Amino acid sequence: MSIFAFKNKRSLAIALMTLGSIIISFNGLVLRNIDHADQWTIIFYRAVAFSSAVYLFLLFQYKKKVLVHITKIGSRGLTAGLFLGSANMFFILSMTTTTVANTVFTISLIPFITAIFAMFFLQEKLAKITIYTMISALVGVIIMFYGALDSGKILGNIFALCTAISFSIFAIILRSNKHLDMLPCLLISGFIAMTVSCALKMGSLQISLNDMLLSFLLGGFMSAFVNCCFVFATRYMVAAEATLFFFLEISLSPIWVWLFANESTARSTLIGGTFVLLSLLIRGLYIKFAASHNSITALPK
Repeated sequence: MSIFAFKNKRSLAIALMTLGSIIISFNGLVLRNIDHADQWTIIFYRAVAFSSAVYLFLLFQYKKKVLVHITKIGSRGLTAGLFLGSANMFFILSMTTTTVANTVFTISLIPFITAIFAMFFLQEKLAKITIYTMISALVGVIIMFYGALDSGKILGNIFALCTAISFSIFAIILRSNKHLDMLPCLLISGFIAMTVSCALKMGSLQISLNDMLLSFLLGGFMSAFVNCCFVFATRYMVAAEATLFFFLEISLSPIWVWLFANESTARSTLIGGTFVLLSLLIRGLYIKFAASHNSITALPK
């Protein structure tokens, strides 16, 4: 019975990560429709919406015991929140400094950085199909880099690299504490982003209604949903496997801004993105086939 329950939760984790990655891929398009707000103003209001959404979810889940569960995460949860907050800030700084393609192609390093960290610190071994998928997806990423990486906007790429490293550390902390409910660390990450942005703006955070609504969409729905999905998924997948789903975001983000915001995307971007998507599709079909085959062979004769 416990095995059956685990398989259901793993399937749910896969479905949620797939949906969350597609939703978060619209990040760049939403940011391109913000009119006047600067980077730190966006970060502040995005963090306000993000923390509010997470707190309401925690309140719904734990009711009067919400504060007890928040304090249970301890220093490990605080550390995870610090790195996630850093990743979220670096992500917005990168998106508003360089092209969406440059940002997402650089943060495509997350699964590989996470896998390296996981092997060293968690002794996690990867299934062969996951290794092959990572190698195949990396080929697609290289194709995209070759045609789209703009060395003239190196600062944005540095911010994106900082995003990848920070998020990978966050993923490792989650996986190493899978016995704990680490959802409250999302709340911490929002408070960190709010504090830093408010301090840097010296409290001057004027924003138009349009920009505020879009910032709230970024934080209160898109980011909150995908981060909650990720925290849940790391309890039923190895760290590197969970981050593989972000290849969907990496592939789709440049396409949305190309279609709807007229942000130019090289042909190599489309070719590489298709390569990545096919890699994930083949992996998904392989796992489904393997699971089906195992269930058939397990039937009594």
